[in-house]
Amino acid sequence: MNRQEAKAMIGKYIAVNEGNKGTYVGQLLDVMTPPQSTWEGIVRITGVLTIPSLDGSDTLDTINLLFDENEKIKVSGRKLTPLDKPFNGSFNESFAIALKEAWDIAQDENSHYEKRMSFLQQELRKLNAEHFIYENAFVYYQLVKKGRKLYIYDEKKRESLSLEGCPFEFEIKVNNEWETAYYKKGFTFETISHDKIELKHGSTVRLNKAQFDPYKILLNELDEPSLNALERGLEKLGIEHENSVYCHNSLLIHLLSSFNQSFFSGVNFISYATETNQYVVQHHYERTMRDDEADITFDRFEFTSDKGERVLTTYATQLSND
Repeated sequence: MNRQEAKAMIGKYIAVNEGNKGTYVGQLLDVMTPPQSTWEGIVRITGVLTIPSLDGSDTLDTINLLFDENEKIKVSGRKLTPLDKPFNGSFNESFAIALKEAWDIAQDENSHYEKRMSFLQQELRKLNAEHFIYENAFVYYQLVKKGRKLYIYDEKKRESLSLEGCPFEFEIKVNNEWETAYYKKGFTFETISHDKIELKHGSTVRLNKAQFDPYKILLNELDEPSLNALERGLEKLGIEHENSVYCHNSLLIHLLSSFNQSFFSGVNFISYATETNQYVVQHHYERTMRDDEADITFDRFEFTSDKGERVLTTYATQLSND
């Protein structure tokens, strides 16, 4: 856009291209045309077209827009171009649309890489080398007994976790092969074929890193009837576990400290997203821990969609106090 075209655009909305710092919408208020210099525009920022690039960011804490709403800036004419289509809506609405477009791009890229990874995995399978993929997916721990308590200890991070009430699915060495097993008590683990394996102080066990995902941890924590209640709600709304995008899991914290408590309750928050809809689930839970009898469990899942749909599913071994 040259000087004459810019002067004709005064009062209209134009795009401000700041490269990897984002592209913005603004109203061109004035044009400054000093002789033998690039013309500049005075622009009032009114919206966002594209968000700043996320590439190269070590952490994704927040998106820092270069300009605020209604901020007046002086910018080189080289960065100003006419809009491809009319701009309507508020600053926040345009920001939300820009975020959604970036999300769509990321989803497409993710789908592309998933297909590539699947192809590479098939090639490894042909060479009987598929196990190479999974070796780096595990964290290795040693069993350590301190006093009366048993812990798993990560030597690299020098971190320990009590095995009491631990909900994770472990792998242990049985006849020199890794097998899935669950912790029972003492040094005893039980395989999925119900064989009880006795380990000892210093024995190595491993956990798949995928289990550290809060949502997957929650699924492992739920009893089968409670999990069925969650899945009934998902099915009614046409969503699947793969649609989960966020999970606040407070139940895990309670379970890991349950040896100090006989009763606890709380709420988990789970978000799901499809291409067209967003869903939020409030998971209300109560647990009564009993030594000589089965624990008392109560779970209520309250589903709400951004279209106002509501679904309620529950499971209880006996009625809640609510």
